[in-house]
Amino acid sequence: MKSNLLNDNRTAGLMNRVREDVSHLREDVGHLLSYTTRETLPNSAREIADQAKTQIAAGGAYAASRLRELRETPTGQKAGWVGGAVLVGLLAAGYFAFGHNASGHNDSSSHQ
Repeated sequence: MKSNLLNDNRTAGLMNRVREDVSHLREDVGHLLSYTTRETLPNSAREIADQAKTQIAAGGAYAASRLRELRETPTGQKAGWVGGAVLVGLLAAGYFAFGHNASGHNDSSSHQ
């Protein structure tokens, strides 16, 4: 039966075409991998780096504009912000002191 397959011209021709197609496919895959690593990946990395630089610059410009706006804010508003921050700090310190004393008092009473 093997001899019938090998003697069949159509089968032999198709097998040769498949072997050539596989060889071309291997060659094309090699070229694709080579080109991708040499060209596509570095170009993509450059594009990503450029986008990151642009976003960082935009963030810096935004922060600078916000700082300019803060400097241009009337003195009364600035005093309000500072006063609010001081008030929050005092409340936090009072809460910490009260909580610390209350927990210290509970600890000493539990030892007795």
